[in-house]
Amino acid sequence: MKLKKGILIHNQMNQGYEAIHINSGTVLHTDLVTEPVNFHGMVYTPQYADHAYIPKRDWRGLNPEEIKSIQAKEERNDYNTVYLGDIPEVLKESFMRLDLANAKSREEVFEKFSGDAQLTKELSSNLNSFLSPLADNKPFNFHCIGTTLPNVEMVACNTTKLPPDFKPQDIKYMGMHNDGTQTMTIHTAHKFGNRISINLGNNTRSFLFVNLSMKQALNMIGKKIDIKKNNVNISNVQKFFFQHFPDYPVIKVQQKPYQYYIAPTDNCFHDGSTLGSKDLDITMVYFGAFKC
Repeated sequence: MKLKKGILIHNQMNQGYEAIHINSGTVLHTDLVTEPVNFHGMVYTPQYADHAYIPKRDWRGLNPEEIKSIQAKEERNDYNTVYLGDIPEVLKESFMRLDLANAKSREEVFEKFSGDAQLTKELSSNLNSFLSPLADNKPFNFHCIGTTLPNVEMVACNTTKLPPDFKPQDIKYMGMHNDGTQTMTIHTAHKFGNRISINLGNNTRSFLFVNLSMKQALNMIGKKIDIKKNNVNISNVQKFFFQHFPDYPVIKVQQKPYQYYIAPTDNCFHDGSTLGSKDLDITMVYFGAFKC
């Protein structure tokens, strides 16, 4: 299928569109062989939820027509634009001085933050100087520092129902998904802002997304099945979409260390990936209504 005009990309990364790829759609996780993870003596094969769909691996560069169809121009906002860029050098230097990228575990990441109060204070100030203009000086909220093991094809998972001492092999990954909650509907998902995610690790990671809003996805599903009869809602819309449109392309953005993406993750199907990496994946995430 060809890309529809939907969620756009405003690209300020140094390597331009060379870091962006496209494929021919998605498959149920059982249709692909999952690569094992091997990190500091921990060896296991990631597991998936029953209805998890993952992108096909036939990635290629975008052609001129595809670039034109996703390229944001003057009209940009927080609900239908993905922003890509490099963090300021002064902020990058603060993170590098903390030496987060060489951490071997989540615990070590937090130890590095707590180990130098003055540097952490400086980092907080530099973060605020970077984020405040992106948020148009409106409120934004720290969400998390995320860590993921290397060579995990899809990183999103729900660990809230697992015991406190869970192991990585206990996780079942979601596959391509939207971040919708019970407080929103498909028709209101565009009103909940977006998130910024900064890559603080040593390796390049990937941000994967489908360039359709939730309303667009619902309208497409409605041409295949009865929406009301099947009770299509914010919690199951991804299952119906990927069942009926497995050939709709996924876009992959390669995110190098100290690069960021801003994305309306409530309003589009997406996930992250550390496939091919060797070191611990570390990200810092804030919620707001960012744009640049």
